Amino acid sequence: MRDLPPAGLSVIAPCFNEEANVAVLSERSLAAFQSLPIPAELLLIDDGSSDGTWKAIEQVSAQNAAVRGGRHVRNRGIVGGWKTGLELARYDLVCLIDSDLQNRPEDIPRLMQAWLEHAPDIVQAVRNPQPNEVRSVFSRGLNLILNASFGMNLADNKSGFILTRRSTLLELLQDAQGFRYFQSLLGAAAGVRALRFHEVQTQFDRRQAGTSFLGRYPIRVSARVLAEVLRYRIHTLRKRGSE
Repeated sequence: MRDLPPAGLSVIAPCFNEEANVAVLSERSLAAFQSLPIPAELLLIDDGSSDGTWKAIEQVSAQNAAVRGGRHVRNRGIVGGWKTGLELARYDLVCLIDSDLQNRPEDIPRLMQAWLEHAPDIVQAVRNPQPNEVRSVFSRGLNLILNASFGMNLADNKSGFILTRRSTLLELLQDAQGFRYFQSLLGAAAGVRALRFHEVQTQFDRRQAGTSFLGRYPIRVSARVLAEVLRYRIHTLRKRGSE
């Protein structure tokens, strides 16, 4: 494992057809970095986009050395974007954030402050969607199922807006092989390892540009995620039994 400077933060944002969001995400993230007590960088990973995402990433990275890009020729999914970001990361601390601006970059300093004050293994943002957000119903239901399945009590178990050490995230991603929606199982993977969480309340905004792969009524995706929750639970029980 690489020896990385601990006094810095690498923010990783996988991007799939997020051409319209790249510049705004970069601008808001760089502004948020000014409030951090340590240096930070933004890693934008183009995950096989078919629009102008990579060109937008090249433009913002050319304007500021704190923004760097990585590119997949083919789509590898969110986990693939995280892994590429971890390979590029300059610092020991990492923060995962969505590129669609539903997670607010302005909350990154709040996650950092919680890390410094409480010294957990993971700081996790609790996403509070705006009223009448249909998808929030599915999200709350999945949160209940994840907590019940893995004996946890998180307010937003499936939130992928987290801050942790690079080594911790690499360990969690060892379980990702064979799971299409492992981003929903990240909290569970930490829970089976008895890692300590600290939760931070954040606002979850509506997407302003681009299109989510989930759609407005994510029934099919939710069913697939539930199947993977069951499969991951069986996997963890078997693993525990073999130890």
